[in-house]
Amino acid sequence: MPANPRTRPNPKDHTGNKKRILAEQHAEELAQRKGELAMQHAEAAANLDQPISLDEKGRTLQAVPEEEKTEGPVELPPEKVRIRIACDLEKVTIGQGTDFDFKEGQVYELPLHVALHLDRLGYVWQWL
Repeated sequence: MPANPRTRPNPKDHTGNKKRILAEQHAEELAQRKGELAMQHAEAAANLDQPISLDEKGRTLQAVPEEEKTEGPVELPPEKVRIRIACDLEKVTIGQGTDFDFKEGQVYELPLHVALHLDRLGYVWQWL
Protein backbone atom coordinates (compact mmCIF):
# COMPACT_ATOMS: atom_id res chain seq x y z
CA MET A 1 0.00 0.00 0.00
CA PRO A 2 1.48 3.44 -0.91
CA ALA A 3 2.33 5.96 1.81
CA ASN A 4 -0.32 8.44 2.78
CA PRO A 5 0.37 11.67 0.84
CA ARG A 6 -0.30 13.71 4.00
CA THR A 7 2.51 12.01 5.96
CA ARG A 8 5.08 12.21 3.18
CA PRO A 9 7.02 15.52 3.03
CA ASN A 10 6.11 17.68 0.08
CA PRO A 11 9.13 18.10 -2.24
CA LYS A 12 8.07 21.69 -2.98
CA ASP A 13 8.21 22.64 0.71
CA HIS A 14 11.81 23.85 0.77
CA THR A 15 11.52 25.56 4.15
CA GLY A 16 10.03 22.48 5.81
CA ASN A 17 12.60 20.18 4.19
CA LYS A 18 15.48 22.43 5.29
CA LYS A 19 14.06 22.58 8.83
CA ARG A 20 13.81 18.78 9.01
CA ILE A 21 17.38 18.32 7.73
CA LEU A 22 18.77 20.87 10.21
CA ALA A 23 16.83 19.31 13.09
CA GLU A 24 18.35 15.91 12.27
CA GLN A 25 21.86 17.40 12.02
CA HIS A 26 21.61 19.30 15.30
CA ALA A 27 19.54 16.82 17.35
CA GLU A 28 22.36 16.14 19.82
CA GLU A 29 23.07 19.85 20.32
CA LEU A 30 19.36 20.57 20.83
CA ALA A 31 19.07 17.80 23.43
CA GLN A 32 22.07 19.20 25.32
CA ARG A 33 20.57 22.70 25.22
CA LYS A 34 17.25 21.39 26.57
CA GLY A 35 19.18 19.93 29.52
CA GLU A 36 20.88 23.28 30.16
CA LEU A 37 17.54 25.09 30.08
CA ALA A 38 16.05 22.58 32.50
CA MET A 39 18.96 23.24 34.90
CA GLN A 40 18.45 27.01 34.60
CA HIS A 41 14.74 26.68 35.35
CA ALA A 42 15.47 24.48 38.37
CA GLU A 43 18.03 27.01 39.64
CA ALA A 44 15.56 29.89 39.15
CA ALA A 45 12.90 27.97 41.07
CA ALA A 46 15.37 27.35 43.90
CA ASN A 47 16.17 31.09 44.05
CA LEU A 48 12.52 31.90 44.75
CA ASP A 49 13.15 31.07 48.41
CA GLN A 50 15.83 33.79 48.69
CA PRO A 51 14.37 36.95 50.29
CA ILE A 52 14.56 40.25 48.39
CA SER A 53 15.10 43.37 50.49
CA LEU A 54 12.92 46.38 49.72
CA ASP A 55 13.12 49.90 51.10
CA GLU A 56 10.19 51.98 52.33
CA LYS A 57 9.33 53.08 48.76
CA GLY A 58 9.27 49.56 47.34
CA ARG A 59 12.67 49.72 45.61
CA THR A 60 14.92 46.67 45.64
CA LEU A 61 17.99 46.95 47.85
CA GLN A 62 21.16 45.43 46.46
CA ALA A 63 22.29 42.36 48.39
CA VAL A 64 25.97 42.31 49.35
CA PRO A 65 27.64 38.90 49.79
CA GLU A 66 29.03 38.23 53.29
CA GLU A 67 32.66 38.11 52.08
CA GLU A 68 32.34 41.59 50.53
CA LYS A 69 30.95 43.20 53.68
CA THR A 70 33.66 45.27 55.30
CA GLU A 71 33.66 47.66 58.17
CA GLY A 72 35.03 51.06 57.31
CA PRO A 73 34.19 54.56 56.28
CA VAL A 74 31.30 55.09 53.91
CA GLU A 75 31.73 57.74 51.26
CA LEU A 76 28.65 59.86 50.74
CA PRO A 77 28.11 61.97 47.65
CA PRO A 78 28.19 65.72 48.22
CA GLU A 79 24.87 67.32 49.03
CA LYS A 80 25.60 70.36 46.89
CA VAL A 81 27.57 70.66 43.66
CA ARG A 82 28.69 73.51 41.45
CA ILE A 83 27.76 73.62 37.77
CA ARG A 84 27.75 76.12 34.90
CA ILE A 85 24.53 76.28 32.86
CA ALA A 86 24.60 76.06 29.05
CA CYS A 87 21.53 78.20 28.27
CA ASP A 88 18.95 80.49 29.85
CA LEU A 89 16.16 78.66 31.67
CA GLU A 90 13.17 80.29 33.33
CA LYS A 91 10.70 78.81 35.81
CA VAL A 92 12.17 75.29 35.74
CA THR A 93 10.23 73.08 38.15
CA ILE A 94 12.28 70.27 39.65
CA GLY A 95 10.40 68.63 42.48
CA GLN A 96 7.23 69.80 44.15
CA GLY A 97 6.99 73.52 44.81
CA THR A 98 10.44 74.46 43.49
CA ASP A 99 11.10 76.85 40.62
CA PHE A 100 14.57 77.64 39.35
CA ASP A 101 15.78 80.41 37.03
CA PHE A 102 19.16 79.96 35.33
CA LYS A 103 21.30 82.31 33.20
CA GLU A 104 23.70 81.02 30.54
CA GLY A 105 27.33 80.78 31.73
CA GLN A 106 26.49 81.48 35.37
CA VAL A 107 27.94 79.19 38.06
CA TYR A 108 25.33 77.76 40.44
CA GLU A 109 25.68 75.77 43.64
CA LEU A 110 22.67 73.54 44.00
CA PRO A 111 21.56 70.10 45.27
CA LEU A 112 23.07 67.10 43.52
CA HIS A 113 19.71 65.70 42.35
CA VAL A 114 18.88 68.99 40.59
CA ALA A 115 22.27 69.08 38.85
CA LEU A 116 21.91 65.46 37.73
CA HIS A 117 18.45 66.16 36.35
CA LEU A 118 19.69 69.17 34.39
CA ASP A 119 22.66 67.14 33.14
CA ARG A 120 20.37 64.36 31.88
CA LEU A 121 18.46 66.98 29.90
CA GLY A 122 21.67 68.42 28.46
CA TYR A 123 21.56 71.82 30.20
CA VAL A 124 24.82 71.49 32.18
CA TRP A 125 27.78 73.05 30.40
CA GLN A 126 30.46 72.34 33.00
CA TRP A 127 30.81 70.56 36.35
CA LEU A 128 33.01 72.53 38.74
